[in-house]
Amino acid sequence: MPSSMRLSHRPRVHILGLGSIGTFTAHGLLETPKSPAVTLLLHRESLYESYRQNGNKILLETLDGQLLGHRGYDTEVYRAGSWYCLPASKETTDKINHLIVSVKATQTTTALRALKNRLSAKSTILFLQNGCGMIDAVNKSIFPDPSTRPNYIVGVVSHGVTLNSPFHVTHTGAAAISLGAVPPESGVAPSSEREYLLSLLPQSPRLNATAYPYAEVLQIQLEKLAVNAFCNPLCALHNAQNGFLFTLPELRRQILTEVSNVVMMLPELRHIRGVQDRFAVDKLEATVIDILTKTAETTCSMVWDLRAGRETEIRFINGYWVRRGKEVGVPTPVNERLMEQVMSKGG
Repeated sequence: MPSSMRLSHRPRVHILGLGSIGTFTAHGLLETPKSPAVTLLLHRESLYESYRQNGNKILLETLDGQLLGHRGYDTEVYRAGSWYCLPASKETTDKINHLIVSVKATQTTTALRALKNRLSAKSTILFLQNGCGMIDAVNKSIFPDPSTRPNYIVGVVSHGVTLNSPFHVTHTGAAAISLGAVPPESGVAPSSEREYLLSLLPQSPRLNATAYPYAEVLQIQLEKLAVNAFCNPLCALHNAQNGFLFTLPELRRQILTEVSNVVMMLPELRHIRGVQDRFAVDKLEATVIDILTKTAETTCSMVWDLRAGRETEIRFINGYWVRRGKEVGVPTPVNERLMEQVMSKGG
């Protein structure tokens, strides 16, 4: 019996973006006590062939060296403007209630546009991505009407995960996933369906997810973005591992000072207790140094992107600080210069 028939009575979660985080999350969902039906949304035919060659399963190398394989996923492939269930190759327009988006920030609007007709105000989208500002871009170009807009959840991933090959990842560092529901526009009631993903992911021991109030998860997200604003562009521009960044203390201070000044003026955090201490420059520097000490031999994704000639996520990292700085009247010349330098190299 096809897995889609066996699991039809269970809630279904669709996953868009099967890089390291999407693959890791898909594996973790099947480790929950009452696992949902999971559909992998594949944006090209060759990914389905890779999945078949992988034995129709997702492989995870654990921290202690085990190789665990989970099967039972359903698959859809995007072909000529439509989605098809495979292996039956039947076109589908089924509505999507729970969607996890793990594509790169730069691909978010394009990837979601292909699903727009399958999403509604009853749907929930969990954004598990690096960077900030993707939701603003999605609202502007895909869901401009708040009354028909899906519910949103922000997720911040601090696990270390490496994609070895399609549908095969290695868990390199155990950490956590932080979740927070984005408040809807004034006058719009959130769907009750939103709570499902907020309660589902914390049930997976490996994902180690926790749901927080939105103001808290936003601060966690901005802390990570502050670190990335220093680490990613400078490693990319110097084609270097993270340890190289210990040679740039003055530039580190300049970048983090701009970030701190912007955070202090953000209207959504203005009345939250502890923000000034949490985002003080000295505190941000201590966080960066601690992470660099642990990851000195790591090569960040922006380095790999520039090497491969791919568009980087710079507009959703340093570009976020530049945009928010302009909104609140805080100059960010160092972040702006770094963004321009990376983009001039094709990133």
